[in-house]
Amino acid sequence: MVKVLIALNVLATAATAGSVTELPESVTKLIDYSINPCDDFYQYACGTWHKHAVIPPGEVRVDTTFDKITNQNQAILTKIYSDNKTKVGEFYNSCLDTATLSSLGVSRLEDSFKTIRSANTTLDLLIVVGELVKNGIPGFVDIKSRADDNDSTKNVLF
Repeated sequence: MVKVLIALNVLATAATAGSVTELPESVTKLIDYSINPCDDFYQYACGTWHKHAVIPPGEVRVDTTFDKITNQNQAILTKIYSDNKTKVGEFYNSCLDTATLSSLGVSRLEDSFKTIRSANTTLDLLIVVGELVKNGIPGFVDIKSRADDNDSTKNVLF
């Protein structure tokens, strides 16, 4: 996904700039001019970055822009939360009608529970999980791959 975003970013910047010579240096230094963009646009747009990108020790990827934003946001949220625990809790609870939720218990979920219990075959189960996912309830398994935390040269399923 990151590869696609990088390539699209370079393409969008090139399209709005008019020519490669008008691109900002932050973009032109990523381009591998030895590659014909008609043969392999991704390698053309990001090839130099790939040749020189170094994954820092202890990290599993290079994502400096989003990592910086994530870290800044996390620091801001941590400060807000630590300085205002009571206020944050009161604000959150102000949106909940806990008395009504407590009185309802799990009754609103009974139809979903019955549907889950009625799945007798693998196909039934897949259909039920599909319906749950459509309604915002995560499936039983969510398999993804990413770089191994212990060895960034390997990908693992999690």
